[in-house]
Amino acid sequence: MPAKEKDSSVKTLVILLNMGGPQNKDDIHPYLKELFQDRELLKLPFQKILGRIIAWRRTPKIQERYEEIGQYSPTKKIMDEQCIEISKKLDLNRPESAPHVCVSGFRYCSPRPGEMIKKYKDAERIILFSQYPQHSCATSGSSLCDAYRWLDKQSGEEYQNKISVIDQWWDRNDYSELWAMLIKRKFDEMKASHNLNDEDIRIIYSAHSLPESYCLEKGDKYNQEIQNSMNRIEDVLKSKGLQHEGALAWQSKVGPQRTKWLTPSTPTVIAETKQKAILMVPIAFTTDHIETLDEIDIEFRGYADEVVDHFERVDCFNMEEKFIELCSKLVSEHIDRSYDSCIRPCCVNCEGNDCAAMRKYFNSHPISQNDEDYIASQTDSR
Repeated sequence: MPAKEKDSSVKTLVILLNMGGPQNKDDIHPYLKELFQDRELLKLPFQKILGRIIAWRRTPKIQERYEEIGQYSPTKKIMDEQCIEISKKLDLNRPESAPHVCVSGFRYCSPRPGEMIKKYKDAERIILFSQYPQHSCATSGSSLCDAYRWLDKQSGEEYQNKISVIDQWWDRNDYSELWAMLIKRKFDEMKASHNLNDEDIRIIYSAHSLPESYCLEKGDKYNQEIQNSMNRIEDVLKSKGLQHEGALAWQSKVGPQRTKWLTPSTPTVIAETKQKAILMVPIAFTTDHIETLDEIDIEFRGYADEVVDHFERVDCFNMEEKFIELCSKLVSEHIDRSYDSCIRPCCVNCEGNDCAAMRKYFNSHPISQNDEDYIASQTDSR
């Protein structure tokens, strides 16, 4: 249970936004139904009907996958632990905005952001903190629109005047350095355990895929942000002396097979590997879930066994102390900037019904020169 969850005297509520995951067998079908009926994530004809059918058909397969890894989604448990530590650190470092309560707010299962806002409705400030470092309409956008729709149904301006958003934090030095630290840790372990040289290990950065049209036609910049994230991390690794090949790949295609997805796919990149070993980096994920524990650790390992001698995955951030520090620092900087919400602007060819209204509700604005100067000064000090 997150810290001080039973305490009603909360000054600052921080809600970590994530997709969530099913906690037991009975949760799987409702979770999938929510997912496939989400038009921000995936657009289907007759969405309500077809989404329900796809969820029904995929439920047995997903049940098998969870049985394969021996557990249901660990996301809530891990995030509850993260919330406790983030709350403690904020209380220590920001006594003027304490007491803080940090909780999870999931897109496709309970607890939803609306549930947490209602529970802590007397909080003086409410911060929605996206746990998707790179913004996409299908992830950050979907979670924020879901929260907006709940808020918009409430009467008056009870919440609007005290709620704000933290979005997009992939381009921070401390984010890149955190990944580089975790990658180098596992990289060095592989070298020592298997008597490998740097050039023997290929680092594959794997991110959740999107339909190609989302990026090339609609204008979602997720693919660019993932590529730039990888470039920044690679720069840090090379500054530490690593000599290796890095590659970007896309995983987790969900939806009609005829849809053209971002390429190259992760299985394709694995198959093309010429090195002796592969080190996978789940670059778009902060916390373990089925895409890391099953798709990478089991499915992709099976592909890799055909082409390399060794296969490892870099740990997600989970309870890494530097991740807790990063989260608390992001919240602290947000408070210092008077709770300004700077959500990425709508796509050039936006197709969402609620995207613009959501940004207006949260009083989001494009990053100004003053903001850029502030960010630059903070970056220099990190």
